Formats: sequence, structure tokens, C-alpha cells
Amino acid sequence: MKISESTVLLASSHQASEQHSVKQSLRVWSDRPASSAGNPSTVVNLSDQGKVQASSDSSDEDRLDPKLKVLVRIVEAFLGRKIKLVSAADLQAMQAQGAQNSNAAPASTTPQRLGWGMQYDQVETHSESEQTSFAAQGVIKTADGKEIQFDLQLSMARSFQSQDSLSVQAGDAPRTKDPLVINFDGTAAELTSTKFSFDLNSDGTQDQMSFVGPGSGFLALDLNGNGKIDDGSELFGAKSGNGFADLAKYDGDGNHWIDENDAVFAKLLVWSKDAQGQDKLQTLAQRNVGALYLGSVATPFSAKDAENQLQGQVRSSGVYLQENGAVGTLQQVDLAV
Repeated sequence: MKISESTVLLASSHQASEQHSVKQSLRVWSDRPASSAGNPSTVVNLSDQGKVQASSDSSDEDRLDPKLKVLVRIVEAFLGRKIKLVSAADLQAMQAQGAQNSNAAPASTTPQRLGWGMQYDQVETHSESEQTSFAAQGVIKTADGKEIQFDLQLSMARSFQSQDSLSVQAGDAPRTKDPLVINFDGTAAELTSTKFSFDLNSDGTQDQMSFVGPGSGFLALDLNGNGKIDDGSELFGAKSGNGFADLAKYDGDGNHWIDENDAVFAKLLVWSKDAQGQDKLQTLAQRNVGALYLGSVATPFSAKDAENQLQGQVRSSGVYLQENGAVGTLQQVDLAV
């Protein structure tokens, strides 16, 4: 081929980005002081990532990742005593021992809470992306009189993302309490990131808890008739852990519904907060609620904030009827306190 004449246009574009982020959070909580007698050391459970970084011999601190060493010092300073790290091998040994014990004796009772807890989380994310485009157009004439036209497009692209996470928890898991929530906007219960003081346990101590969003409310019963909800004893499930069972105790005619046939129906309230955060109490009639069904099924779901901190957990869901025949949802929500 002999080129006698040509017009060729070439063009390209290139885009590339690279991002690296490290997100850390440290959360400390405590119940009322608990006796530490007989607990000379504390066990800290590590995530899989932490177990790898800690090496197989967790007693050898020289092999610990530097970040883990810092966390160990933080926990020890908080507790005022040394802690023991549990490696993957240790966990396997304890599980094997537990299996042997379960064959030899009845299962042990649930261990007592220590009265405090701490959780450190770190998420390290790295992402890259790159894209290059190439375009070529042209008209070529050859010596023998042929004309060749072409239009070529070429793209090259790649992307990469990695995420490493580390989680260290010491002491108890956050406590959760289970009041019933009634939803009005067709959505599931949502929890606020803002914390409110309320004696959810009915133990005389104010807990810091999330509240439900504007489309929901807590189902309540003003037992002492003072026009407000004083503590968790006036909610359903906050003390027992089973709000649907608490509500079922008021089913006088045994039809599996709380309706106008039941004396408690007219006394039930929806406890919510207005835009200014002030308490608001309304009767079921004011919210157009006609009957509450007492059946429910498990619907596990974790409600977390933008920092991935647990606000509460949806445990189970049921339904209620409005006076116009529409159906809404009733949910048991464990609030982290």
C-alpha cells in the first residue's frame, strides 16, 4: 500500500483518582458500678483482622501491631489493671473445652455483666480508578485511487478498592431494651442520633437512649395518670424484653387483638416528640388506630448511625388496623443504652 494523501485526527482523554481514608471511633459505656471481685483480668475479643495482626501468640506483646498496643494501653488505663488478649487459637481451645463441658454438665448460666464496656473500631479504605479513551478518525487515499475512511474508538479502564477493618471490644456489650414502636408513615421505625435522658430500666437511673423518628411513637400506658411517661414501666417490653407479650396481658376477650372490647384500649397512648423535642401524648383514637394485632414475627435489623454506632435493633414486627381499614406496622425495637 502506498499512501498518497491523508487526513488523520487523534484525540484522547484521561481521568484518574485515588482516595485513602481511615475512620476510627472509640465508644465507652458503663452501667452502675459492678463488683470486680474474682475478676483479676479482663478478656478482650478481637475481630478476625485483629486476630491476624495480634499473631498466634497473644501473650507476646512484641508481636502486636503498634495500633493494637496503643489500644491495649487505653483499655488498661480505663480498667486500672492488665488485660488478656484472646487469639484465634485461644478461642478454638475455649470452644473445644466448652463442648466437652457441655457433654459432662448442664450449660452454665449467663455470666454477670461487668458493668462497663468499650469498643474501638477502625476502617481503612483505599480506592483507585483510572480511565483512558482514545479516538482516531481519518480519510486516506492510496496511490491506486482507493479512499479509506476510518473511525476508531478505544477505552481502557481499571478500578481497585480494598478495605481493612479492626474491632476491639472489652467488657460488656451495650445493653438493649425492647419497647414497642408504632409506625404511621408506612416506613419502619427509625431512631434519632440525638440521645435523650430517660429511665428505660425503671431502676431510678437515667439512661441515654435514642428516640424514634417523627413518623413513629412508643406505645405507652400512663399508669399513674400524671399526664406523662415517667419511665420504662409505662412502656411495653422495656422491662420484660417482650413488648407483644406485655400487651397481650390486656387482651380481655382473647381474640388476639387489643381493640375497643378491651378496657385498656382507651387508655393506650402514643408517645412521640415534636420538632422542638417536647413530649407529645396522643390516644390511639387521635391517631386513627382501630385495633392492635398481638401476633408478630422475627424481623432482625440493626439501626446504626452515620458513624456505624448501634442505636438499636428491630427484633420483631406485627400489624395494626386504622379506623379506615388501612394497615400499619407495630415493631419491637431494642434500644441501646
